Amino acid sequence: MTDLFREVEEDLRREQFSKLWEKYGAWLIGLAVAIVLATAAVVGWRAWVHSARVGDSAAYDAAVQETAEAAPAEAAEAFAALAAEVGGGYETLARLQEADRRLAAGEADAARTIYEQVANDGGVPDIMRGLAAVKAGFLVVDTASYEDMKARMAPLASGSSPWRQNALELVALTAMRAGEWREADMRVKEIIADPTTPTSLRDRAHVIQVLIAPHLPRAAAEGEAAPASEEPAPGEEAQSETQDAPVSSAVTE
Repeated sequence: MTDLFREVEEDLRREQFSKLWEKYGAWLIGLAVAIVLATAAVVGWRAWVHSARVGDSAAYDAAVQETAEAAPAEAAEAFAALAAEVGGGYETLARLQEADRRLAAGEADAARTIYEQVANDGGVPDIMRGLAAVKAGFLVVDTASYEDMKARMAPLASGSSPWRQNALELVALTAMRAGEWREADMRVKEIIADPTTPTSLRDRAHVIQVLIAPHLPRAAAEGEAAPASEEPAPGEEAQSETQDAPVSSAVTE
């Protein structure tokens, strides 16, 4: 009797499964095929990206070696061509290399344009954008206004960027040129107080601080100290006369 019930139950299950397969079988097959195709696409994409990166890396290394002894202008053209062929981080590196070479070739305006393009490119990693912004800033530090430089360096000077001290230095230099001595002094003190500041940059900050010092207003207490020492108080004047009296009497005798 137990076997009979078991057979009936199995028949019912097979019938239910058959109905479900007739209703949803095509969807299940399609879902399985889609999963297989998506997995294959992801694996293929990763393999292609890896292959492309390996190729870009080899092309970049080759360009660096080939331009090691080339004239700056020729090297700049080579890296410009490379930037048009590669992608990702190697494109950014090639653009920065081109800018460096154009600067060495005396093409400061062209170099600054490239630096600013990289600095304003949202697809570039922050550390590379910061480097480009600082390099562009040093090219305009003698001509940019104080407000312009503050705006350029704001994302770096107010955060935890590794280029923060360089940004503060640029702001301090333009503040000096604009006569904003207090602001320049504040920025230099920030550089000096930062324990992560490189030694060479801290040394420059100390030199800038010395140049700023004569232009800072003296404290009010220091300004009032000198007149007070020149004119003795009434009590002191009387005491001085008393002390001088025996000397005058002795001279008279």
